[in-house]
Amino acid sequence: MNSQRILDIAMWTWTVLVCIFILAPLAVLVAISFTADEYISLPWHGVGLRWYADMLNRSDFLEAARNSALLMAEAAATAVVLGTLVAIALTRYRFPGRGLIALIASAPMFVPLVMTGLAILIMFSNYDIGGPAVRLYVGHVALTVPYVIRLVSASTTGFDWNQEVAARNLGASALRAFVEITLPQIAPGVIAGGVFALIVSFDDVGISIFLAGANYTTLPVELFAFASYSLTPMVASVSVVMIAFSALSVVLIERLFGVQRMLGGERASPPAAEAATT
Repeated sequence: MNSQRILDIAMWTWTVLVCIFILAPLAVLVAISFTADEYISLPWHGVGLRWYADMLNRSDFLEAARNSALLMAEAAATAVVLGTLVAIALTRYRFPGRGLIALIASAPMFVPLVMTGLAILIMFSNYDIGGPAVRLYVGHVALTVPYVIRLVSASTTGFDWNQEVAARNLGASALRAFVEITLPQIAPGVIAGGVFALIVSFDDVGISIFLAGANYTTLPVELFAFASYSLTPMVASVSVVMIAFSALSVVLIERLFGVQRMLGGERASPPAAEAATT
């Protein structure tokens, strides 16, 4: 057996071990969610959907889930608009302070979530602005915008902006040139950024735990509070639902766009600029 063959086997083995290390806890969590016991354990004494049914009968979880769904939709929609505009400005134009703006726009990805949540809470409390819903909305927009900027920037990198110029020269308005020429070509990055914004917003705890209130909270925060005083298999059931949502969202991105296309490695043929004049 030559050295290359040994290296291939070693790398394959290492990859499998890493995957097992990452996925084993999730597999155990899924198994626990189907247990028939009253306490957290593997389903040695029977398998059932009892804890999923109990989850659906808890009004606090349902209300928190409704809040999370509404919040992530609002935050993701805002993040897509703001992030797309910032990404286009940063990749299309060269202006003083461009690097600083890019750094500030990406800061929420690197600043600890606890610090971000605490800073927003202090600001809103000092100026008595809004309630928990408004605080959470601002916090989640700040959290998700950097992901949209990253993904849209990947789609716009290498994009030929002269296509818009050609469309404008042929009589199209600036808005029409963008909608019919630019947007279809950067759509994978825009949609992927929106989906990632949905995932990040829906799963967030670090910021939400500071900004939620007694009468308005999100599902991750409600789950965190519930687990602190009642550690039952229902915790696993709610966690599995949240994990399934995130996993299905990522699979949807891969199926519709593919990772390579999403990151700008593959681009559809640009539409003719003359289409803007039809």
